[in-house]
Amino acid sequence: MNGLTGAYLSLLMAIQENPLSTVSDLVKRVEGSKPTIIKRLTFLRENKYFNVKALLNNHNLGFEPIDLLLDTKNLKAVEKLEKVATNHPYTVYRSRCFGSHNGLFLQFRTPIGTRNLIEELVKILRDDGVVTNDLIFSMGDEPTINSSMQLDCWDFKTMSWSFDWVKWFETDYEIIRSQKPKEKLGSALEWLTKNDMYILQQLMIGAKRHNADMIRSIEDLGISITPQTFGRRLKTLDEQCVEKYRVSFNPRAFDIITNIVIRGEGKRKYLRKLYSRMNKDPIPFESSFRVSDTELYWFVRMPPSHLSSLLTNLHSNLENMSVSIIDYSQSFLYSIWPETLDEDNHTWRQDRAFMIDQALK
Repeated sequence: MNGLTGAYLSLLMAIQENPLSTVSDLVKRVEGSKPTIIKRLTFLRENKYFNVKALLNNHNLGFEPIDLLLDTKNLKAVEKLEKVATNHPYTVYRSRCFGSHNGLFLQFRTPIGTRNLIEELVKILRDDGVVTNDLIFSMGDEPTINSSMQLDCWDFKTMSWSFDWVKWFETDYEIIRSQKPKEKLGSALEWLTKNDMYILQQLMIGAKRHNADMIRSIEDLGISITPQTFGRRLKTLDEQCVEKYRVSFNPRAFDIITNIVIRGEGKRKYLRKLYSRMNKDPIPFESSFRVSDTELYWFVRMPPSHLSSLLTNLHSNLENMSVSIIDYSQSFLYSIWPETLDEDNHTWRQDRAFMIDQALK
């Protein structure tokens, strides 16, 4: 994939600043006539240089993230786990992994209070010999920080990234204090419908599409929804169920070919400072960052030339640090499944048969 010129990068950066910007918005933001902007935008879309997806508001929806690494003896066991991931109703992401852990990296988004069902599922897989070892990441009180690729740090002339890791690690930021969300935990469940779930599903697949395109995709699934209803519900879902819209760029176009999961134990003060740093001045690469009182979990996509700077600092401040390589080519991202909603009882389906037996089919 050839490198993009400055004009195309300027357009991508404008989209990054306002993921749902219209063509009219982009014309005001970047140089070029409307026909020129449309032509460039069409090129970027057709060549899949970017995509805009909704990140859900887990608090309002009543979800908790659960990430884990599962070790296996062989590839056959990995393939068995991939089938489990596909069958499970609350899977978010799966990818094969190598290094400190050889097997499968899994991310779930489950109803609050159902972590024990994931743990039970893993125990069954261990007892059956599919899993040889497992690591389920601890949950802290702080929300996960999701950073995005920042193209202003990319030099299209040298095809390289510029980011001062030493300065970033040495800069002190005031330690932030948690602010409790204004909304009640799971508040969206009071009014959420199955049709809303189909709209959320489309926003997670690709939010930068015309409403008519998303409506057609929903109708292809046998669900009827009018443009008026779609527009009205979309506004409510955007306000209550979407945390933010993330612009994802084609990683190979920007030398982002290293995907890793880092886990380690550290002093509370160091982890709090690192969390504040990520909150105030996130790294210019796509990542998911989470800490508890003594543990760090970091899923990062970055250029290989920057790997040493990150790991060297972390290794000097963490104990029992492990690094696993995520096989991007053997990964799969799942959107929310409408059948998880029990619309009549305003809750998520969370019985054992649904969350364990179904996954093991």
